[in-house]
Amino acid sequence: MLGELARDFGAKRTEYVRRSKAYEEETIRLVERSSKEAEGWYVQRENKNSLRMRRPRSIEEVTENRFWNILYRFGYAELNKGRTFPIKIGKGQATIEKRVDIFAKDDETIVIARCRSQRLPAKLSLLDDLNDFAELMKPMADAVRLHYGKDYKPKIIWCIVTENIRWSDSDLRRAKEYNIKVIQGLELIYFEEFSKKLGPAARYQFHAEYLEDQKVPTFSGRKVPAVKTKLGGKTAYLFSALARDILRIAFVNHRDLRDPSGAPSYQRIVKPNRLKEIGRFLDEGKFFPNTILLNFHRKPQFEPLAKDHISSVHFGNLILPDRYKSCWIIDGQHRLYGTTYTQDNYDTPLFFIGFDSVSTSEEANIFVEINSKQATVPPTLLSALEGEVKWDSDDPKERLSAIASRAVDLLNTRGGGALEGKVVSPGITAGTSQPLNVRSIQDRINQSGLVGVLNPRTGVIAPGPCWSETSEGALGRLVTLLEIHFEEVQAANPERWEMGKAGFLCMNFGVGSHIRLVAELLAFLAAKEDLVLHQQEPHDLHTLIKPFIAPVLTFINEASDAQFEERFRVIFGSSGFHHYFYALVDLVVEALPEFSPEGYADFKRLTSDEVTDLADRQVKWIQKVVPAYILQRLQHDFGDDYFDKMVPKEVQKACQERRIDDDGDEKLPVETYLDWIHLQKIVKQKEVRDGFKEVLSIRLRDEPGGKHFYDGWFDAINRIRRIPAHPAGRSYSDADLQIVSHVIEFLTNTLPSPYVAGDYAVPMS
Repeated sequence: MLGELARDFGAKRTEYVRRSKAYEEETIRLVERSSKEAEGWYVQRENKNSLRMRRPRSIEEVTENRFWNILYRFGYAELNKGRTFPIKIGKGQATIEKRVDIFAKDDETIVIARCRSQRLPAKLSLLDDLNDFAELMKPMADAVRLHYGKDYKPKIIWCIVTENIRWSDSDLRRAKEYNIKVIQGLELIYFEEFSKKLGPAARYQFHAEYLEDQKVPTFSGRKVPAVKTKLGGKTAYLFSALARDILRIAFVNHRDLRDPSGAPSYQRIVKPNRLKEIGRFLDEGKFFPNTILLNFHRKPQFEPLAKDHISSVHFGNLILPDRYKSCWIIDGQHRLYGTTYTQDNYDTPLFFIGFDSVSTSEEANIFVEINSKQATVPPTLLSALEGEVKWDSDDPKERLSAIASRAVDLLNTRGGGALEGKVVSPGITAGTSQPLNVRSIQDRINQSGLVGVLNPRTGVIAPGPCWSETSEGALGRLVTLLEIHFEEVQAANPERWEMGKAGFLCMNFGVGSHIRLVAELLAFLAAKEDLVLHQQEPHDLHTLIKPFIAPVLTFINEASDAQFEERFRVIFGSSGFHHYFYALVDLVVEALPEFSPEGYADFKRLTSDEVTDLADRQVKWIQKVVPAYILQRLQHDFGDDYFDKMVPKEVQKACQERRIDDDGDEKLPVETYLDWIHLQKIVKQKEVRDGFKEVLSIRLRDEPGGKHFYDGWFDAINRIRRIPAHPAGRSYSDADLQIVSHVIEFLTNTLPSPYVAGDYAVPMS
């Protein structure tokens, strides 16, 4: 009833290797060259009597291969071989073949998927595909059961996987009615990353997401010993259970997974090296004395056996829920998933504290309270969470920041917008398709005053163009206004927009500067024409500024790549936002000559000496903040004797020799004798580099990919820092200034807040 399946390891691995390549390969005879080149093939290698040729795979095949490879890494036992997998439906003479793109089977589930893709993002109706797929679901399910026998009763996950297709709300509703799961670009990125980091154990998360509330086979009635009590006024259970039992019903609410039921989402993605360390730790017979924190989203049953009347604690049995995604992990995901990295099935019970159905917002608050003081939590994650945990804050500043944070999340995850899928989530490796940083765009919205501006003396919010009496209303106005504007920016040159940073348009500097441009133009027109902006609809607000943005859109549309880069390539780190913005203003003044935002006139007078002075101060800032962060992080992770533990012996020796040369009264702590290259040697060590990777692995623009940790920027800064130290006859090149800009932008978006404020404030002008 089914087509050819890859079942053994060799067959699956061969298919995986083939599908992992972005191109097709073929060896041909010399005489076939011209006909092959006409079909899009090109010569990769010339042999004596033949040619090795390649051709890029179509976008449709690339999407199919990405999803197939995800299921392979999930550990599915059987997977389709080749494209367009046939399934025979019907009986006797009426039997016909229908084809799907992806088929996968494990002990509990079947995955059947169709894939649709486009080269550039665009709206496309998928109603016909949905209706056709829905009509085939029952006959295909019958064929699967006939093929594998009546004793196999799988859960079937029906999927349509798309890339660069913007789904309409009506199509999404129809897919939900048919029980067809929609997997779009963000979900693909998430499950790719998760499957690479977690391997077969990632399948638990996949099942939780797409089999929510369905019964887990052979799990009903699982009892564990437990204590029922109250924590913070909430019912909670302290119990012991096997990790594999909890994993079958568990769900981790990662911010990287677009799941409306998970809002607010708060977890960062797992770190594979940490999981491996936990696996080795457990294999050595060691154990975790602390509990894993979770929340039951489906109320568990409790059988009381005894009660302590003094403490009001009940002793008994907890009957675990038997549904997928019924148990959400709040804290301890690494400990739980780390059990899957042991050499044998881990049979030692773990201890858990499970809350009885607290809200998802309360989960997020608990997570932040536990992790906000730990350096291991990326600052981008805490920044992204502001929109959830501070949404109802009485502090006006926190309220504005929460609206900005949630706006970035909606712009990134809501279908149909130009910014959909463009913001990289904390823990996900940024690619060319996700050039924006949540913290950077949130800051630009806050600084724009589009929602409002906080009076520093009174603490009262002065309404901005998107102001509303409720946070929900302000959020809706803000998102609508920005979606309208960026739809026009994208439409002006879709190819340039999709290039990300390489196109100098859809990048942090570009998007942030456009947000400021919208705000500044509205403020200028409000003052000129005495308008009350927050009383007008977002579409009317954009109509006001549209004539003056026209020159910007024209330049985006008509400029060559070289012209666009020349105007919008910035070299000043955080102040690059000012320079990009003023380059936009240069275009706007063609239609609105009297438009002159704050700082614009000074920018026009900026001299080469001022450029050099700013670069000097920014290089010194890098030299100041990076050592401070490294040493404090080492002390936090390894204790006060971190220097003896984690600094390479040859570096320790060099520092001690320099310290000996100082007079007695001038001797300083030994770590103060570390120089820049010493710091590079410390952070690139295998034992510590994963802890520093989030902040200090900075890939330079022309640096090849594929490295686990990028430290070449240390060498570049080491060379550049000699320029202000020895200025005679030396000056910064454009390449030097671009490196400084790139490093500062990266650091300001990844360093914890204390390292970019106060004494560590970044020089911007």
